[in-house]
Amino acid sequence: MDAPISSAPAQTRSLAILPIKNTVLFPNLFMPLSVGRPSSMAAIEAGLAHEEKTLVVVTQRDPAVEQPAAADLYHVGTRAVIKKMARSEQAIEILVQGIERVALVAMEKTEPFLQAQVQPLPLPDDGGAEVDAMYRTVIEQLQKILELSGAEMPVQQLVAQAGGPVRLVYLIGSMLGMEAAKEQALQEANTQAEALRLMH
Repeated sequence: MDAPISSAPAQTRSLAILPIKNTVLFPNLFMPLSVGRPSSMAAIEAGLAHEEKTLVVVTQRDPAVEQPAAADLYHVGTRAVIKKMARSEQAIEILVQGIERVALVAMEKTEPFLQAQVQPLPLPDDGGAEVDAMYRTVIEQLQKILELSGAEMPVQQLVAQAGGPVRLVYLIGSMLGMEAAKEQALQEANTQAEALRLMH
């Protein structure tokens, strides 16, 4: 596993890890998930037992791996709240909402589910002329996406809801259905300039 981005042990907390395939959950966004792997179902049960109903959603590097270990996961994920859950015979259906980026600092256990010490990664808030210019370009691109898709929501409403360049990049990334590796690069961007550059 990659080295943590920084080390502040006082900020770390122990949470269940839910690996997902082919997509990334971004902070502030909702995602429905259908979970059938026994270890993932156990992670959800652990998350639900938590007072905050939280766990960490992390994308697998290789979706073909059925029993991912630490090395099979990206080192940045999203702490999420389980908003809804429904059970079927073969799976658990959940709706999660991303809360914040986190770095996986150390894996604590792998059975019956993955659990790790994680550390919050605040969203970048750098600014400047370059960020402002790229932000305007990304908003123009979003306008074109909305027009092509026939969406009726005004672009300014989406921009206002997003509440900043990085959150807007996350929103567009989730809308575009990008490859998981590209979505992950957006999530791992440590500056607003880097995140906006990745959207160009």
